Amino acid sequence: MAQSPEYPDLRWMPSKSWTNANRTAVQLIVIHTTEGSSRGESAEDGAAYDQRRTDGTSTHYFHDNDSTVQCVRTEDQAHAARTQGNRRGIQHELCGRAGSLDWQSPYAQAMLARAAKQAARDAKKWGIPVRHLSVAQVADGAKGFCGHVDVTRAFPQDNGTHTDPGPNFPWSEFLDMVRDELNPQEADVALADDLITITDDTAAEIGKKAGDKVAASTLLQLALIHAHRSAVDAANADTRARALETAVAGLRTVVLQLVAKDVVDEQALVAMLAPAVATQVIAALPAGADQVSQEEVNAAVSTAFRNAFSGA
Repeated sequence: MAQSPEYPDLRWMPSKSWTNANRTAVQLIVIHTTEGSSRGESAEDGAAYDQRRTDGTSTHYFHDNDSTVQCVRTEDQAHAARTQGNRRGIQHELCGRAGSLDWQSPYAQAMLARAAKQAARDAKKWGIPVRHLSVAQVADGAKGFCGHVDVTRAFPQDNGTHTDPGPNFPWSEFLDMVRDELNPQEADVALADDLITITDDTAAEIGKKAGDKVAASTLLQLALIHAHRSAVDAANADTRARALETAVAGLRTVVLQLVAKDVVDEQALVAMLAPAVATQVIAALPAGADQVSQEEVNAAVSTAFRNAFSGA
């Protein structure tokens, strides 16, 4: 069995068609479904087909329930997602049909675990945060994970038609698998990246999943989200939202410095961070905007932090 020149533990079955790109940066990890068979030999069968097919299609990886086969180095472009998707992404093909595959079946769960393990290695190598991007984020050049469908919609000029891996793909579960494959500090950094743009509803869901032992990075990001909600309620919504986006960006370094800590002194963090957030919020307000006082903003942000820490 030939070994991959990039990941020697993987089987190497080079595709017939690919582009020698020698990339130095990658934006996306793109998830596909093959729309073919779902069995133990499907990854090998898919790779063998790409070695002889004449339509110029290829991928970086095929995954089934018991194997991952690499076909193109991640430095090079596989031909799976039209011009923009090929240039920007690492292509992962999951062997199965998007419309009929039961993602909770033993086959699919084993395949997702294999794909997550390799996707985590690619994310680490290329500095890709473990987050599911929106179509707009894909088009804007944000780094992260997406489906083939997101590439199709982000770049209509490519005239793509594919909508895999389908609306039922378990993104939250899959990305949790990817994070689990990373070491704890890397997983927290990736989660911090993901939570920067998270919605309040999703924040509440993650808070429930986190349980009693929450990493400092997660806790602080949830606190910032609650602070965002409280401050928006306190003043003009559009103005306050922009101001708090500035505050979150300014505190990102502090959050990442605390990533490795498993236990946090909540009162000390409130005392340290809440005034800093309030000050940045006031400073970020545009000239002439309706303003609340420093004390009002400070109180709202302090309350938001405490609510986040208490799970309120």
